Amino acid sequence: MKSYKLKDITNLITCGVAKRPEYVDDGVMFLSSQNVKADRIILDKYNCISEEGYVKLTKINKPLKGDILYTRVGSFGEAAVVDFDDEFAVYVSLTLIKPKEDVINNRYLMHYLNSPKIKNFAQNNTRGIGVQNLNVDTVRDFDILVPSLEKQHKIVKILDRVQELIDKRKAQIEALDELVKSRFIDMFGEPVLNTKNWEIKSVIDVCDCMVPGRDKPKSFTGSTPWITIDDLNVNGVTYKSKSNLGLTDNEINEVKRKKVPKGSVLMSCVGNLGICSIAGEKMIINQQLHSFQCKDINNFFLMYYLGFRKDYMMSQANSTTVLYMNKTVCNSIPVYIPPIELQNQFADFVKQIDKLKFEMEKSLKELEDNFNSLMQKSFNGELFN
Repeated sequence: MKSYKLKDITNLITCGVAKRPEYVDDGVMFLSSQNVKADRIILDKYNCISEEGYVKLTKINKPLKGDILYTRVGSFGEAAVVDFDDEFAVYVSLTLIKPKEDVINNRYLMHYLNSPKIKNFAQNNTRGIGVQNLNVDTVRDFDILVPSLEKQHKIVKILDRVQELIDKRKAQIEALDELVKSRFIDMFGEPVLNTKNWEIKSVIDVCDCMVPGRDKPKSFTGSTPWITIDDLNVNGVTYKSKSNLGLTDNEINEVKRKKVPKGSVLMSCVGNLGICSIAGEKMIINQQLHSFQCKDINNFFLMYYLGFRKDYMMSQANSTTVLYMNKTVCNSIPVYIPPIELQNQFADFVKQIDKLKFEMEKSLKELEDNFNSLMQKSFNGELFN
């Protein structure tokens, strides 16, 4: 196994066009970092440029099937192999990499770039205060360990197989989420149109609410979870901060906060509106969250219902640089009120599905840990000696 600089085992490493071209309604795909995740190019949303613009932008460096796209701005450090023949150009947030086929397998290189080893290196070499970026010269100087093409092929075969299992497990989890949403509509009708003509009230008519203050704690040395939007287990139960941040009673009192009770429905009210979860224990929430304490409505029913009303929330929200809903808007969200017995039946169904999801997510974690272990062994020369 020999070590190379990435620039020595590729024919080209370059970033996309820096100046945003003129977009058209129908034309050639113009991809950015939002279209690339690890081992996945997402083509459900993209801008288009004219054929003339495409020819001009790709006159020297034309992206082709088999090339690698690597994110370098914002969500940096994600690599995927181009697996389609359609024409496209790339924005500056992407790096275009053309591997030397006689030296390195493109999927071996893709997995290498997605490995914790390279991601950690990239993380430590980014620039920028706000949106971080990875300089293309840094990418060119990545150290890549390269075994024989035969061993690369074997490594790719193993990693691809485990990745396939991971993708299948994720799809199964997503299918369970869709099953719950489908059951909701079967039981209660379409939430926006109220097709079953349930009584409608403002959410504050069936709940109490707690609104957090603006002051952020100066220290986190306790055990009461400090919860932000990113910590929410969406449409599930949230127990703790992903960063394990917690507060003491003194730290809570210093910022004049009150603990949100266990069982409260948590809802995002800033940015990406209507992300919901249920508090699994007493916690402190930041100012991007609003909480409801259910009185005459089931908390699981309300959590899912609110998730269906994002369009309404966006229509009522104020906007400066980001969307936000104030206390009045949050509390005035209309909610239909089916019989509580029916709501409870739905909640029981959700809890059964959550048990299945828990086991699947546990299995997914084991697969991902195994995948990362295999990558480490593969790229340290330990898998095939």
